[in-house]
Amino acid sequence: MVLEGGAFTLTKHALLAYESEHSYENEHSLRADVRGVEWNREERVKTQVLRKKRKPTSQVTDEKRLLEGKERIAAAAAGLFLSSGYHSTSVREIAQKAGLSVGSVFNYFTSKEEILFFLLAHAQSRTEAALQEQRVEFERLKGERVDPKALFLLVYERYVRLIGELRRYAVLGYQELKSLTVAERRRIFEGEERIQHFLEEVIAHGVERGVFPPGDIDFKTHCLFVLAQSWAVRHWALQRFAELEDYLAVLKFVALGIVECKTTQRNGIAAFTEEKGAEPVQRGPLL
Repeated sequence: MVLEGGAFTLTKHALLAYESEHSYENEHSLRADVRGVEWNREERVKTQVLRKKRKPTSQVTDEKRLLEGKERIAAAAAGLFLSSGYHSTSVREIAQKAGLSVGSVFNYFTSKEEILFFLLAHAQSRTEAALQEQRVEFERLKGERVDPKALFLLVYERYVRLIGELRRYAVLGYQELKSLTVAERRRIFEGEERIQHFLEEVIAHGVERGVFPPGDIDFKTHCLFVLAQSWAVRHWALQRFAELEDYLAVLKFVALGIVECKTTQRNGIAAFTEEKGAEPVQRGPLL
């Protein structure tokens, strides 16, 4: 560095020395700035993710209003799903049928798939609730030593009547169950298993009392379920029965014939078993 006329003049050697002296400091400062930017970006991403995880499935917080809104939308969607098919029905069409805007629909449901699951799960919950009341009655009558045949017919008739009440949902389950996720299907199947196990227990009680022969209780129950659900899914083939009462009058004799028949297998009540992670096999209706 040379001083000329009261001014500093940097020689090439001095300039290189200055750059060498301050290069590490500048690099360190630059790296710190970059790390600061990256850290801020990471924090923003984390905040967005956490906020997304906390986002509720519905923007309506009042429980009564929420349920009423969901039922209104689901009722509109059910008719469209049955007439046009699940995949051919748009959320806009559901909103129009329900008398709402598309945005209002998404205040109650996050997707069309969630509407379908609500329909099937809600109908199944109604069935389970009704049969739970029937179970209380069954236990009371069993304690009074009522004839197991009468108990069986009482429980089975209640189930058939529930199929009649929720017929459109049983049909929807047959048609569109495959549209749900694996986890949602598994939840529906688990509910169906609980319903089936109740009827198996009723038949097993008759076996214990020596009224029904042992063996194949699970298969007999499956056959009884198919016959009951046929009123919904094979109604077209049962047109000679004008009303459910007409169908029940014949079905009771057929049902007794099934539980009273002797089979070669002597296994007990069926268990719902699946390999871990495996997709459950579709068994049909869900009520």
